Amino acid sequence: MTSTQLAQSTPAPTLTPRTGPFTRRFAGLTATQVHAARWRVTGPNGAVRGYVVEHRHGTGVAYAATRMSRTSTAFLTLDEFADFAEAVTAFRYL
Repeated sequence: MTSTQLAQSTPAPTLTPRTGPFTRRFAGLTATQVHAARWRVTGPNGAVRGYVVEHRHGTGVAYAATRMSRTSTAFLTLDEFADFAEAVTAFRYL
């Protein structure tokens, strides 16, 4: 008669929390980082207003306020800003 020995179970990996400012608030809007260079902007009720995309512009960084087109699946750039807070607050009346 042979005995079957179960393999010793290994502990589950420990998840380390993400560090950094992944959520920021401006003028009643919430910007949540969804990618290294993309932020989702939501209103007070949680509805998505648009996205802010960070990209290199000349020697500095620019922030483009973008929104999904209603008639297609393309993103439309509303405007570009030198300041992140200005790009987020561009969605406050949408």
